[in-house]
Amino acid sequence: MSTVILAEKPDQARAYMKGLGIQFTGKATKGEGETFLDDKTVVVAAAGHLIELSEPEHYDKAYKDRNNIDILPLVPERFSYQLKGDKKQLFSQIKNAVNKADRIIVATDKDNEGGAIAYNILRLCGALKYKKIVRAYPTALDKAAVMRQFKHLEPIKNTWLQAKAAIARSKSDWLIGMNVSRLYTYKLKGIGINGNYAVGRSISTTLNLICQWYKEIENFKSQPIYELKGKTKIGAEEILLKSPIRVVGSNDRNAKIEYIDRVKKAGINNSHVKGIVKAVDSQRKYKMPPVLMTKGDLYKEMSRVAGWTQSRSKKIMQLNYQQGYQTYPRTDSGKITKYMYDYLAKNFKDYLNAIGIKNPGNPFIFPEEKLKHYLTTEESAGAHLAIVPTEKIMTADSDVSEDQRLMYEVVVRKSLTLLVVPYTYVSNRLGVLVNGKLPLMTQNTVMINSGWKGLLLPGKKKSNTAEKKGIDFRNILKINDVIDVVLINVADKTCPPKPLKSIQIYDKGGLMENAYKYVENEEYAKVLKQVKGLGTSATRDHAMASLESKKYVSVNNRDIITVTPNGWLINWLLSNSQISDPILTAKWEEAYMRIASGEISSQELINTTAQLVYDEFDSANKNWNAQKLRKIYNEKAEIFNKEQSIGICPKCGKPVIFVKDQKNAGKYDAYRCSNKTCDFVIYYNFRGKSISATNMSRILDGKATNKIKQLVTRNGTHYDAKFKLAYDKNHDRYYLEIFKEHKD
Repeated sequence: MSTVILAEKPDQARAYMKGLGIQFTGKATKGEGETFLDDKTVVVAAAGHLIELSEPEHYDKAYKDRNNIDILPLVPERFSYQLKGDKKQLFSQIKNAVNKADRIIVATDKDNEGGAIAYNILRLCGALKYKKIVRAYPTALDKAAVMRQFKHLEPIKNTWLQAKAAIARSKSDWLIGMNVSRLYTYKLKGIGINGNYAVGRSISTTLNLICQWYKEIENFKSQPIYELKGKTKIGAEEILLKSPIRVVGSNDRNAKIEYIDRVKKAGINNSHVKGIVKAVDSQRKYKMPPVLMTKGDLYKEMSRVAGWTQSRSKKIMQLNYQQGYQTYPRTDSGKITKYMYDYLAKNFKDYLNAIGIKNPGNPFIFPEEKLKHYLTTEESAGAHLAIVPTEKIMTADSDVSEDQRLMYEVVVRKSLTLLVVPYTYVSNRLGVLVNGKLPLMTQNTVMINSGWKGLLLPGKKKSNTAEKKGIDFRNILKINDVIDVVLINVADKTCPPKPLKSIQIYDKGGLMENAYKYVENEEYAKVLKQVKGLGTSATRDHAMASLESKKYVSVNNRDIITVTPNGWLINWLLSNSQISDPILTAKWEEAYMRIASGEISSQELINTTAQLVYDEFDSANKNWNAQKLRKIYNEKAEIFNKEQSIGICPKCGKPVIFVKDQKNAGKYDAYRCSNKTCDFVIYYNFRGKSISATNMSRILDGKATNKIKQLVTRNGTHYDAKFKLAYDKNHDRYYLEIFKEHKD
């Protein structure tokens, strides 16, 4: 008897081999040995999507010409798949192992895509109908987790149903992406607007939401706010009291007149009045920790603690998972299983010692009725478990980077909040009645025990305000006491939404999760709310990365998103299209659930998508307005370049902007001229340091930079220097040279 374990990636396969005690060397993608599973256990690795939908030219060589739009749209009667060119040997290795096996364990990632990868591979191997296939759900890659997952095997049925839904989605995405992207790229090129104008349900909908955010800012009109507040003195402290009279203006509402009317109805004629104490109490309260971290939550926490970008967090999160220190990183749930909770409790002191907390004391065990809020069952968990440390502890001797240690510490601290006493505080409340009609209220809190909050790391941005000590009003006042109150008219105004940050795309309660708020149709808004918005955490990652790589948005070093002229243009083109409407995602989510439950076939979703593509072609041909498109693009380009400008190009006089290098992970980030025909460039990474926007602005203004410290020469020595812009006449290029200060 023999068993084959199919892993999604080589590093995952090697973790399985190591956990099961199978010997391997180097970067092995296959290992074989005797395990508790079988006398002959073979672990083989895929490399993600080994098998992918064929390129259009597979169906006809004429489709290779991207300018041949007349033959589109392409809707294959039967979709074809192909092996990735550099992965044929890997597939051959899997096929040979599978053909000899008595049993196959699918141990790809826990999400629907992991199931789809396994389904396509085994289908092409001819193994789906003739082999015994079961499912193992990986939660982590440390030895204990690996052993445990292969002792808890489940039927494959649900995985295959979910895989069919994922495959239907990929085919539908292919139809939109391949056809509509070519259509708009070609038509825009025909009016002199060049670029690769990719269109896709996920990226186009995300872009639409981002554009709507900025349209709200652009169209924002400040409205007045009028509010009545009170002041009184309790002991030596001046206390601010809030009233229910607060009016916010609108286009059809005069806030000032309405405010004055409400004040009069409350019988307020003087600013100095008497108030009668009607409520004075103090309550001890407890606050339990929130559920644990999803991927988006970890992004947000690393941004808060260390100012990390999403891409940096993603990289370190994957490293810690691959090396067995953290659980599965692509999760959308903050719950864990009872087994995970138990090992966190068992290793409580070891985790805290590992992050430098000595003599931590014993863990606090929540009452069962409180604990169940944080737990899910093994059977229902699927791909949905929070990110927590594994049973493999990162010690001082572990061969990891400082970034890995910092993220591990953040994960440990957050996870162990479930094993620390609740945050305890006292809430003090005072209620005062003025003129027998107007209630005024104030409240303050006093911390008794920081509890789990004290375990979390402080934020990167330190608060400048000292914590005020709360007042227990019962020590000074009692019911029916009369106090002096000064009433104050407070005038303010509404503020526009702040510029959007990329962290707001991913995090819990972020733009993509709250997409249902942009849907007027209640039925589809409900569907989007139930599935927690647009896409999984992995989809959101991919969508945002694609928007940047396609140059639809730019993200600066403060994480602020700016929509580019290309982004505004394609969003306008799709403004009346289902493709960029969140409702389409809601419809597809509904279809996925029905496919996964066996109610409908995947072909129904594909047929509906094909009709959508035909409709898009008809609409583009009927409503094409070249003049309008050029006007939109030029106006947005002028605004974008002006907003992004670091200074004026010395060669052609156009704005210089910061341009990210997407292909090489920022290696060639640079300040470039916004005029595409101009070759002016100064690279951001300079002799081991970076040229800040402030220094670049000084350079373009004819000044020297501020002193840049710890620059590195080619032979590795360090020095400090100022620089200025210089011109090489022979090569017609600008460069930086050391600025030598002249002393009188």
